Amino acid sequence: MKTKISLLYKSAIVLPEISNGVINEGLAATLSAEMLRLGFIPSKDLVETLSSTSEAELERIYNELIPALKYAIGADVEYVPMYPNFPKQVMEACYTELLINAMIHYWSLGTWMPEYDKLPREFAFENVKFKEIGVIGEDTFNEIFSDLLSANESLSVTDKKTIEWFADRGDIVFKGSIPFKENLCVVAGLLIEKGKDVSSMITSATDVLRVAVALSYGDISLADNTKFKSLPRKTRRLLVAALEKVASEEDVNRHRGKWVKLFHSLHIGELGSKRLIEIARKLRDNDKISTFNSKVEAAIARKDVTEAIALLVDRPGEFARRIDHLLRIAPHNHLAIGASFLNVASKVNTRVLLQLLGNLNVRGEVNNKKIVFPKGQIGKAQIIRKEIPALDAGTLVALKNGIRTVLVTKFAEGESLGKVWIDPELVSCPLPTQMRSASEGAFQVGRGTRLPIGDDSTLRFFIYWVGRDIDLSATLHDEDFNQIDQISYTNLKSTKYQVYHSGDIVSAPNGASEFIDITINPAVEEGGRYVVMNVYVYSGPTFAEHDKVYAGWMTRSKPNSNEIYDPKTVVQKVDLTSESKVSIPVVFDLVERKAIWTDLSKRAEFHNYGNNTHSNRAGVQEILEAIVDKSNKVSLFELFALHAEARGELVENKEDADVVYSFSEGITPYDVSIINSEYIA
Repeated sequence: MKTKISLLYKSAIVLPEISNGVINEGLAATLSAEMLRLGFIPSKDLVETLSSTSEAELERIYNELIPALKYAIGADVEYVPMYPNFPKQVMEACYTELLINAMIHYWSLGTWMPEYDKLPREFAFENVKFKEIGVIGEDTFNEIFSDLLSANESLSVTDKKTIEWFADRGDIVFKGSIPFKENLCVVAGLLIEKGKDVSSMITSATDVLRVAVALSYGDISLADNTKFKSLPRKTRRLLVAALEKVASEEDVNRHRGKWVKLFHSLHIGELGSKRLIEIARKLRDNDKISTFNSKVEAAIARKDVTEAIALLVDRPGEFARRIDHLLRIAPHNHLAIGASFLNVASKVNTRVLLQLLGNLNVRGEVNNKKIVFPKGQIGKAQIIRKEIPALDAGTLVALKNGIRTVLVTKFAEGESLGKVWIDPELVSCPLPTQMRSASEGAFQVGRGTRLPIGDDSTLRFFIYWVGRDIDLSATLHDEDFNQIDQISYTNLKSTKYQVYHSGDIVSAPNGASEFIDITINPAVEEGGRYVVMNVYVYSGPTFAEHDKVYAGWMTRSKPNSNEIYDPKTVVQKVDLTSESKVSIPVVFDLVERKAIWTDLSKRAEFHNYGNNTHSNRAGVQEILEAIVDKSNKVSLFELFALHAEARGELVENKEDADVVYSFSEGITPYDVSIINSEYIA
């Protein structure tokens, strides 16, 4: 686990400095060669460290490192597609042969497979971009724990597992603050399981609710309902004790339905004070409770902007979330609204300010449609088709400039950066947000990040799964997002666009794999712009209920050479483990040659059979448009530029810089935990 963690967050392994005079260059070279075969290259420091390591220690390193690298790129399983000589075999096959094979395979419920000899595949050099693996010490490794807890953003499932691993070690002490409430409650949940008093960490009833949800392995963002498990009496006492210090009717009322269930689970009538028992009764009997939000709503309904402002200045975060609405209903009070907000903006969470700044970027025009992904879930996407009028240009300029000034003032409190160089390509990288639903993969970046894919001729999608029927498909769209073709089990090849499918397999008790090749230039020449990778559970349980589901992509220049699955060419592999039946891991802009990282999943439109690219067509097109649009998001370039203005000096040449922000060196879009802990604090 330690090696897996260090590879994921630091692209390195943890080794001590060795000066025992041992020289094992030959064995170190053998280990390096195995890494190269998988698409990884050891750094100079790692090679030197390995070369001075004993044979026994090298064996230990090998047995930990190589399986971890294989897992990271999906090379720990065997990929056997229906057509073993893909893609040429599918290119040359007639439609009748493909159709008959598919029909017999379906009729046999997946037990029959066409028999073809696997022909020798020629060797060809590919344009492999090796991923460098470095070496770090224990102190640097332990920074992972601090970075995660210091992040001003939700943690992914992988992040939470990492924190649990560090916490279980017991020798790591975190002395900083935990700014993000969800993360604080994850830690509180771990402590309370060990019988520790967490009341000093709890500041609201919602904190207690999140801790209880964490203990029941539920959705700590509180977007979904949780079935609270039966907790030990000692744990219930600790939760009730923490709640006694912070509970208020208004706070509890925010999640009324969840609290009714939790009060019952906590046995509040037995353990709670009279005050808590009375709050529980009011919720159970659905009594009306006056809240801050109800007062604000009443003022807005009366269009009493003065009263609304007077309320909201006491809660700056809520002011930031409502300022757009206030500006729309009171066009003649923009000056007062803007000035009142900027007076308290320094008290607003940095991430909320950045989100507001991004939203203001698109408020100069009338919005006829807005697609929102609550908590990053397509399944809960809200398509708002109401016309939203544009805001006054002068007001927008004043607000944006004021917010930037507040951010620069905040950032100036950090240590000096010295001379700073920022890669212009980072304009295409949004801030990493909603990481709670991020999949475990070879790397992590923010959703919407545009990654260069290089000059290879072919994109190759792949999936591997164990269990019921899962389908790999791809939809091809023009520059206006209209779907112009699709490749799936209903259409294994498109001669016009030169897109090919390796064959649909409907049952995988022992594992199965599917591939899709997209030949980039012919697709572009015929009007294709975007390709959406889709993974569907055609029938059966969700991804989470399958034993294993991998999805990813490679880039290839000689698609008919080498093995169909070549680990050296894998760019990304993710584990699909969500409680959903549809996943869109990535979208490709073929014209700009960029991979747009999406990592989104949704529940199926059809819950039993027939979940496929046809039944989800309309949703995919609208989601694609929302994914591609980056105008309402602050970019990493803008974030780093604000920091440079606050505590550094921008330089034109990278060689002159003390700090570099780019795709390949310095702070990169892959350093999500560092960005969230050190730059969005």
